[in-house]
Formats: sequence, structure tokens, C-alpha cells
Amino acid sequence: MSDHDAKIGPVGLTRAIGLLAARGDPIKLSTLSRYVAKYADALNPETRGKRTVVDFETLAEHRSQNVNREATTAARPSSKAVGRADEAALNIRAQRQMRELELAERIGAVTPTREVQDAAASAVSALKNAFALALNDTADVISKVANVEARIVRPHLRAFERRGLEAFVRVLADHGFVESPGSPDGDQASTRQVPSGGQSDA
Repeated sequence: MSDHDAKIGPVGLTRAIGLLAARGDPIKLSTLSRYVAKYADALNPETRGKRTVVDFETLAEHRSQNVNREATTAARPSSKAVGRADEAALNIRAQRQMRELELAERIGAVTPTREVQDAAASAVSALKNAFALALNDTADVISKVANVEARIVRPHLRAFERRGLEAFVRVLADHGFVESPGSPDGDQASTRQVPSGGQSDA
């Protein structure tokens, strides 16, 4: 099977030059480098070490649609021609991403968003319960070691519990796993998101 018949995938610019030449589109390395940089939004190049890598099929399709490409004419590219080329390249990339997503779903490599959100809510609830169960025992231990009454220690432990939950919920919210807390009180926010069997700070 020839390179023209096979789907090639990501390649470095040096190899891309040879592949393009084989398809009747000769171009110099410096010209190709400028072309990839100019249409980066559509071609989505990646940097791997010192190499620039681009999906060859996307590149070849973009250049075939771009009738005003630098390699074949000195004329100034029209916005309509460039737009068609960009649209074609973006369409190819979207189709490839959809195929990758469908494949990932079939082999179980993708977890539904609802399951991730449910797991995050369960994690918050479990952490709240763990804090609540440990609070009294920890207060008793500290009171004996520091020779102070447990009732004096508990408010400090509850403050520690609240701040820990705030930080945990904030990280989950930053990743979109739970809703962002609507108030500065992180403990109240986490209580709104998941059912709690834990102890209140009141």
C-alpha cells in the first residue's frame, strides 16, 4: 500500500515535504514551516522536542483546498479561499476526534460525565463523614496530650475540617466535577452538593 493510499497521521515537517512532493505538491521546508505557523488554528501543530509535528492528512487536505497556497502562486490569498481550506481542515480534525471518541467509548476508555460527577459527590460526602467520625476521638487525644479540655480543642478541629473540605471542593469545581461553591463558606457549599451524614459546625 502506498503512502498516498494509506492514512499517514502525524509526521514531522521534513517527512511532510517528501509526502507532499509525492502527491504533486513540492514545497521547501522554510515555506512549509511558515505555512503551518500561519494556519496553526486549522492544522493544530504540536511541538515534540525540537520537531514540529502535524497531521499529514489534515495538512494535505488544507493545501489542496487552499488554491492560493504559497508554493504554487505568488498571488495574495483571498479570505474566501483560505476560509474554505480552514473549514475543510477543521472538518477533518473534528471527524477524526469523533472517531477517536467513539472508539474510546466502545473499549470503555471513556467515563460518562454523570458517573464522574456522582463519584465526586460521593467523595465529598465520604470525606465529610471521615472528618466527623475522627473529630471527637482526635479532640480527646489532643486534650490528654496537651492537658486541655476537649471542648476547647473541637472548634479548632472543626475549622480545620471546614478548610480541608473547602479546598477539596474547590479543586473538584475547578475540574468541573461539582458545581462551584456559591458562597465563601465551603462547608455549606459542599453540603448543598451532596447529602451529608456528618457533624455540623453549628
